[in-house]
Amino acid sequence: MTQIWERLWIGGLTDAERLVKGNPNHIDTVISLCEECIVSKLHGMNYIQISIEDDRPIPVGKFDAVMDAIAENIRWGTVLLHCGVGLSRAPCLAAGWMAAVGYKNIDAAIFEIERLRPIINPSDILFKSIRRHL
Repeated sequence: MTQIWERLWIGGLTDAERLVKGNPNHIDTVISLCEECIVSKLHGMNYIQISIEDDRPIPVGKFDAVMDAIAENIRWGTVLLHCGVGLSRAPCLAAGWMAAVGYKNIDAAIFEIERLRPIINPSDILFKSIRRHL
């Protein structure tokens, strides 16, 4: 898991699963972007699943759903936005959210995320579609 903003973390499915064993980062909401369901869930944790595909453009309805889920839940707690391994979908959507709230433009946001989590590998197709929705 990598903290990219005060109350926003990105990671993979394994990070979300590990929360049941311990939650040192005080995550309150897990937003899952992958099709796989989280098997081990922490009682009292808020779980949201909005599965998107990595190598396809994100439909505007799903983009809006992810932006709304982040915005609604980050107001009252800490959010983990995760995809399969935390390399493409989560960083792309986190950068989209950072741009949507006016923090940075999407290109500057993805560069900042890459500085914090050097292992990211954003899908060009997904990233370009997010840019179009902003």
